[in-house]
Amino acid sequence: MLVILSHPNLENSIANKTIIEQLSKRFEQIEIRHLETLYPDYKIDVEGEQAALLTADFLIFQHPFYWYSTPPMLKKYLDDVMTPGFAIGVGGDKLKGKQFLQSITLAGSQQSYTALGYNHFRVQEFLKPMEQTAFHTQMIYNLPIYSHRNEYKPEVFSSVSEVKENAVTHAEKVIEKIEDFLNGNKSNVAAFIYKWFEHFDMLDDQGYFIQYLDTDIEFTFPGYGTITGHESFKQWYTSVKEKFEKPLKHEVQNLVIEESFRNQFDIRFQVKFSAIQKESQKEFTVFESENWKLFWNETTDRPVIKKYTVSN
Repeated sequence: MLVILSHPNLENSIANKTIIEQLSKRFEQIEIRHLETLYPDYKIDVEGEQAALLTADFLIFQHPFYWYSTPPMLKKYLDDVMTPGFAIGVGGDKLKGKQFLQSITLAGSQQSYTALGYNHFRVQEFLKPMEQTAFHTQMIYNLPIYSHRNEYKPEVFSSVSEVKENAVTHAEKVIEKIEDFLNGNKSNVAAFIYKWFEHFDMLDDQGYFIQYLDTDIEFTFPGYGTITGHESFKQWYTSVKEKFEKPLKHEVQNLVIEESFRNQFDIRFQVKFSAIQKESQKEFTVFESENWKLFWNETTDRPVIKKYTVSN
């Protein structure tokens, strides 16, 4: 995890300083690079910053809101570091697939960022350029986290305690987002498997299943051998619907989900399968073992099954 922090006067900051302190307490492995401290002369070590980006899987821009944008040092960072051949253009795919989050502190109230407020626009409307930057560099864009009333002016605006409370709440939201990422998608995968068999039991339309299958999906079924692709699956599924009465019954047992690489899962489990054959009207039960290879696409937040093996 990499935090690019931009604040021209961090020592006198309340909100950003508190947020960074909270993140540092929670995560030992987090790297925080305060640009204004690293480069007081505004001469950015481009190779060094690019090297830091290469090792990060989660990138956070932490900064106050300056004239509806970023502090000047962060803008310079974008200009100098996100170069063609690295972040954009031909060969510029080094940030592809990395998580991106913009974390921003604002002075104004929530009401001020409305059509009738003195800022006239919602916060996220001002953040469209950064959203497009994430898309252009092929990063995975997370909705920004921002908080209001983070400025303290003695006897005029807010209080130190209020700003700190806001900052702690803000930091907790960032921490939750990071922890969701670190915990991965195992729980989502498990939920999907159970949902898959719920739809299988009702012999749902084949379109439900096709949407989750890789175009080159490889299936192995007892009595059918190995088949590949969507059309083969459709033929197999049609034969199942012709053979069995609905509903079917699949009972998933001993589910094991292992993440071999980020969002690439090896899955194995047993299924108790019960059904009534249309022709004989006899009910039967078999126990099967299943092995899946599945990829969780974080861009679409949907699973893709790449390999599906069933054995008796």
